[in-house]
Amino acid sequence: MRKFLIVIGVLFIILAVLTEIVLPQILSGMLKEKISQLTYSQEVDLSIDSSPRFLITTGQVDEIHGEVVNGRIGELETTDLRLNGEQIKVDMPMLLFGDKKDENGRTRRVEDYLKSVGKVEMIGVISEENLKKFLEQKVAGKLENLQLKITPEEINATANVMIMNRNADLELSGLIIADEGDLYFRMTKLNARAPLLRHVQLDRFFGDIKIASADKLPLNLKFENVELQEGQAILTAIRN
Repeated sequence: MRKFLIVIGVLFIILAVLTEIVLPQILSGMLKEKISQLTYSQEVDLSIDSSPRFLITTGQVDEIHGEVVNGRIGELETTDLRLNGEQIKVDMPMLLFGDKKDENGRTRRVEDYLKSVGKVEMIGVISEENLKKFLEQKVAGKLENLQLKITPEEINATANVMIMNRNADLELSGLIIADEGDLYFRMTKLNARAPLLRHVQLDRFFGDIKIASADKLPLNLKFENVELQEGQAILTAIRN
């Protein structure tokens, strides 16, 4: 009888370790790796939870909270990037014992391990310096002395640019917008002034600059809202 109770006790300990430590770490590790790949970040802080907690062993995650350090949305760097999710069901047998590559020999995506997903929200914070770097990359070699300011109303920038071999002062205004799930920088004003040239109005000749496509986001997330604040912009992508 004593040996039987010892065996039962050992089994309970093993089950408790699996429930509280091993399986949550395996699941958390997989999600952290995928988030790291998608956001080009080497540092991801992630927590998962269910009530009761043993449901994680079956792949049921009630809540997930992640924070990414120095992550990117498309080509745009962020100062803060957070991911929150609710009611996520993971195929644990596939995660633990399944082939890591699909039938075409490609590494499985995070979506391949999911049976169902509730609400997911991604929130990114973009600083003036982040946006400045993005615009400099998009117009590499054309702008000098770019200065940029984000206000709650719009984004304003000035720079020097060569037009017809003459140095001109550039004035730029714009917005970051979400359009059909994609993210764009939309210029609302782009004017140039030079001492020996007339004032040149250029805004009608330029279209939107795409920052990120929804089809590059995980879990069918789509950008839905952009809020400009003093010195930064808050970008929100949602899967309902």
